[in-house]
Amino acid sequence: MSIPHRRTRSTVIGLALAACAVLVMPATAAVAGPPDRVPPTVPTDLRVHSVGFTWVSLAWNPSTDNSGTVLYDATLQAAGGPLQQRAFTPTQGFGGLTPGTTYTASVRAVDLAGNASAAVSVQASTPARTLPPPTTPTNLRGVHVGGVLDRIAWDASPHGTPVSYLLLSGETVLSSVSTTSVSVFQLVHVDCAVEPGGTYTLTVRALSADGDFSDRSAPLTVTIPIR
Repeated sequence: MSIPHRRTRSTVIGLALAACAVLVMPATAAVAGPPDRVPPTVPTDLRVHSVGFTWVSLAWNPSTDNSGTVLYDATLQAAGGPLQQRAFTPTQGFGGLTPGTTYTASVRAVDLAGNASAAVSVQASTPARTLPPPTTPTNLRGVHVGGVLDRIAWDASPHGTPVSYLLLSGETVLSSVSTTSVSVFQLVHVDCAVEPGGTYTLTVRALSADGDFSDRSAPLTVTIPIR
C-alpha cells in the first residue's frame, strides 16, 4: 500500500515543477527590442534668461524624443575649464562667475539611451563691477542679556549697494543675514548651525549686492549657552 502512495506523490511534484517551468519560460525567452538610435531634436532659441555680476541663467525651447524623455547637457566655457550641468528642464543657471567676462554657453539634448543632439551655443556676458568691495566688518562681539550670551553683533560695512553678512566658523557659514546681528536662538534652533555648550571661533564677512566680499573681521571666540 505504501508504494502507490509514493508514486502518486512523485507524480504531483513532477506536474507542479513542470507548471513552474512553463510559467518561467516566457519571461526568460523574451526578446529585447531593437536599440534606440534616434537622438532628440536640437534645442532651439537658446538665450540668456537673466544675468548678474557672478551668475547667468539660460533658457531654451524644449526638445522632443521618440522615448518621450529628454535631458540636457549645459556647458559654460570658463577660464578654469568648462562648467557642466545636467538639466531636467529647459533652463539652467551657473554661479561663481567673474564680473565683466564673456562666456560661451552651449546646450545639447540627451535621451535615456545616451543619444545626443547637436549642440547650440550663445554668448553670455556678466556686467563689470564699478564699486570697490565692502569694507571689513568691525567690532565683532557677543551681546549678553542678564549675563547670558544672547546674540552676536558687529558694525555695518558701508557700500554703494545693499549689504548682507555671512557669519562663519572657519570655512563653514553659520548664518547669512541682512542685519548686523544674529541671535543665539536663531543659530541653535533656526540655522541649526551650533550646539549648546559648544565653543566656536567666529568671523564675519560682508557681501555686496554686486556679489563682492569684504575681508574677514577679527575673530571672536564664544561658548554657546545651555538653556
